[in-house]
Amino acid sequence: MRIAHIIVLGALALVLAGAAPTPRPTADPGALEAVTQYVAALSRGDYAAAFGLLTSAQQHYFGDVNNFASNPRSTKYVIHKYSIIGSLSHGNVVEAMVRQETSFVNLATGGQVDGTVREPYFALRENGAWRLKQLSQPWKAYAVGASGNAQGVEVTVHRVEFYDKRIELDCTIRNDGKTAVQVLPLGKSVLDDGANKVPAMNEANFPLNDVGFFEGFRLPPGQQRAGFINFPTSQRQDADQTFTLTVAPAIFDGAEQTFGIVVGPMQLKKL
Repeated sequence: MRIAHIIVLGALALVLAGAAPTPRPTADPGALEAVTQYVAALSRGDYAAAFGLLTSAQQHYFGDVNNFASNPRSTKYVIHKYSIIGSLSHGNVVEAMVRQETSFVNLATGGQVDGTVREPYFALRENGAWRLKQLSQPWKAYAVGASGNAQGVEVTVHRVEFYDKRIELDCTIRNDGKTAVQVLPLGKSVLDDGANKVPAMNEANFPLNDVGFFEGFRLPPGQQRAGFINFPTSQRQDADQTFTLTVAPAIFDGAEQTFGIVVGPMQLKKL
């Protein structure tokens, strides 16, 4: 009886030993050093140095260092302190989690705010060297600050971001009138580039589209709502462009007719 008990315990020990998690491979120190150099270049505003550390695919995506630098510049994004707090190796790809003490522009207020950000950076082995990649970045961006007003409802476009297949406009809608207004920003909004009037993307696809702007909202007098609107694009144009935004529909409580708010034309010069 005792021998059988020992055999069972021994088998159980073997099973438990076999179920132990496999240790994660250690990240290549060269990959972590590349991440450190990249974040250090960003923190001191040396965008040329940071651009030079990107993978060839990322450099092609941005096009040039001016486009690359436009993203942090358009939000006044500054990294004050940083440290790598974790890493995960996948062989020729290393993911490093970086904790950053930052400051940036709050779109809703226009003021500078401080914050702590944990952001993944990816080091990829390319031609024998470690190169960097970040996710979900526009290939260029503009700080605009253009406004339009209709019947006391004001729309301010703070930022225009260009991705491969869409253009994103970060904006605030404010009711300066005396009656509450209901707005459905993705319903009938259009972006006019002078050649085409492109309807807003209005699919229930989150976080690609803004949930609040998709659902619509009611603004009492003196209230505002910040969010973003996406417009599809099939062409990538790195040139001077002019856009006019119409946000619609909007309707006041008790009214029977909707209206739109026009912002623009907004002239965006090649960077």
